[in-house]
Amino acid sequence: MDAAPRHDTGIRRRSYGGLTEMSGFLLSLAQAHVYAADSANPQIADPGTAQISVLAVIRANPGIRHGELADMLLIKLAYLTKLLKGFEAQGWVHRRSNPSDRRTVELTLTREGEAAVDRLLPALRAQDARRQSGLTPREMAQLKRLLCKYLDIPASATTASGDDAAGSG
Repeated sequence: MDAAPRHDTGIRRRSYGGLTEMSGFLLSLAQAHVYAADSANPQIADPGTAQISVLAVIRANPGIRHGELADMLLIKLAYLTKLLKGFEAQGWVHRRSNPSDRRTVELTLTREGEAAVDRLLPALRAQDARRQSGLTPREMAQLKRLLCKYLDIPASATTASGDDAAGSG
């Protein structure tokens, strides 16, 4: 039997038992919604949102250390190592020992990795733009700013200035 549609009125009338008062629950539910929609999009389902995010952060921070990347994205080092080995096998990532500290590994994208990000990131951004169900562009910009504040990470220039909400009412 197929799962009920997300906006089924019967489901909306059901109680979450007070869980909607908890930001962690709402963030978790929102994340599940995002990943379900992303995995249904063939343009980004393989390699996937998390993997595209790893590549994008490496691109934005050439030479980033393995541990720094895991800390930034709040992912386990073992999982990141597995991802990086796969990226290396695909020719997307180059790992090299830091000459001044051989215990650390620096990460950079190869030309093929850059091309993969050039192809995948616009599709991920387009998917994100379509996700604004029920929110105006201004509300979505506010949500992004609040999430950055909640996570104590800098907002992008457009999110911080509200430029991505231009033309909204």
